[in-house]
Amino acid sequence: MLHHAILKVATWVREILCGLYKISEQTKWLKKPNPVLDMNKSLLKARETLETRAMVSIGGAMERASWAACRRTGAWMGLLLFGTFRARRAVAARNVQIAFPRMSDSQARRVVRRCYQNFAMTYCEFLHLRTASRESVRAYCEIDRPEIFHAAQSRGRGTVVLIAHLGNWEVMGARLAQDFPLSVVARPTSNIGIEAHIASIRAASKMTVLSKHDSARGALRVLKKNEFLGILPDQHGGPEGVSLPMFGRPTSVVTALARLALMADATVVPCFGVRRTPWLADGRIVARVSPSFRVEKTGDRETDVLNGTRRVIWEIENVVRQNPEQWLWMHKRWRDSDLVAPSNSEIPLSP
Repeated sequence: MLHHAILKVATWVREILCGLYKISEQTKWLKKPNPVLDMNKSLLKARETLETRAMVSIGGAMERASWAACRRTGAWMGLLLFGTFRARRAVAARNVQIAFPRMSDSQARRVVRRCYQNFAMTYCEFLHLRTASRESVRAYCEIDRPEIFHAAQSRGRGTVVLIAHLGNWEVMGARLAQDFPLSVVARPTSNIGIEAHIASIRAASKMTVLSKHDSARGALRVLKKNEFLGILPDQHGGPEGVSLPMFGRPTSVVTALARLALMADATVVPCFGVRRTPWLADGRIVARVSPSFRVEKTGDRETDVLNGTRRVIWEIENVVRQNPEQWLWMHKRWRDSDLVAPSNSEIPLSP
């Protein structure tokens, strides 16, 4: 009976996810500005309301759950997502085999499946943060080698924390914010309701959020006050990025981290929220801190920024090689356009 009940619930959740995906796909075109389509804005509004209610409902359950229950729920949810979103799964598998060309199809598939599970666990744990106590977060995430952060802080020039979408970066950020004044650069979502819920969770964790669309002034003010600035530069840099090799293949890379660190003469500390294994039996997060570095000044700012960005790429590659199942492979990290028209046109950040 229990087996049949689990299957029934899993089927029901899968149908909901499929429905949300279909609604999302069918209404994407509504976001494009076109006065002729004003009458259809109600459909877009319905979609956003549905997305928000789904997140709030799941969030309510995760807020009441334990960390272990969040992981178990995320593991099931990850398998459902893995089985549902085939196109995104194919993107992830392609990315894995670009980074690890010797990996077989079956090995790559396993990495992608585990990646989906880790992502869903991270999502459930993030929702739990809204009501998690300070002591609970400290017990769930430990900081490895905190003395590196203290040494960077003692320089008095600000600290840029190099973070990646690996393990659980949100829980790690919440833990760091308990010991250090932390602001993070994040991209706001287009759904106002979801964005408000996300903001409330990060506010409960005492993190200040800076929009990636804002100017560099806010980020530089953080560093000038000798505070911590978290940046996640591991996703595709788009047309504003520069073309540099990552895992041996050219791709567009964001240079903002190196540029800001250079302008503020700040210390860069790589820190990644690695999940312990086995995930279900343990699964707690370790904020793994690597030796700090500074972006060297030679008098040629653009060359210095590129050299600093190469170090950033090296740090990300290193932690991904150690934990390939925990990186977010689902986005289009390598694109055909990167090979056809590499860009070196990132707009300089002005103070």
